[in-house]
Amino acid sequence: MGQHKISSERLLIERFSPARMAPYQATAGSPRAAIKLYRWNVEASAVVYEALHVFEVVLRNAVHDQMDQWHRAQGRQGSWLTHPPAELTSRSRTELLQARKRARDGLAKKHQRAGVSAPPPVPTDGDIVAQLTLGFWRFMLATRYTHDLWRDAVRYAFPHLPHQRLPDVEAPVIRLHQLRNRIAHLEPIYTRNLSLDFEDMKLVLGFVCPRTQAWFASTRTQSVRDVVQAFPLAGAPGPQQVVGRP
Repeated sequence: MGQHKISSERLLIERFSPARMAPYQATAGSPRAAIKLYRWNVEASAVVYEALHVFEVVLRNAVHDQMDQWHRAQGRQGSWLTHPPAELTSRSRTELLQARKRARDGLAKKHQRAGVSAPPPVPTDGDIVAQLTLGFWRFMLATRYTHDLWRDAVRYAFPHLPHQRLPDVEAPVIRLHQLRNRIAHLEPIYTRNLSLDFEDMKLVLGFVCPRTQAWFASTRTQSVRDVVQAFPLAGAPGPQQVVGRP
């Protein structure tokens, strides 16, 4: 069938792929409503990702700072990022080595593009931290570390965490890691309670630093609220109606 003989909505569904659009159509009930829902999902993902950006940067820096202090206090060689401690899982140690390689390769490419003949600089801790995923930091909060790294180092990243209970910070970070992955893979987020996700971000930031949490809330609350209220389908199980956690 020629493109001029089908509706714009059906054309877009073909372009986006029927498989990708199937859950949107099932929820929305028509091609036109499905496209509206898809557009909202794109806009909501952008708004939520902005908030996740702040959350992730604050989380990783807080954990890194405490791990760095712990490593130095132990009198160990180098940085915990360049000399991964044995207390980490083999998976985490491998991820650190891979992050260091990506940082080194990135600096080498910058040097090459700039036409600099001298060897590229050694990656800083900041260069390596920037190469680590939220998944890495999520697993730094795994309960397997309760009796060593959490007790001796990581818990100090959350000085305002009541009772210093690891599960109280691990659980929201797991949920936010799942949300970030859905957004990164361009998947639907309209069935999640985005307001609760935003509360998770504020909760963890408050454990780290209440003043940072206050700034975050003052700059991001309205945009999240606006996109939740703009959900296009009346009566559908959108983010403002979903009860409980995903």
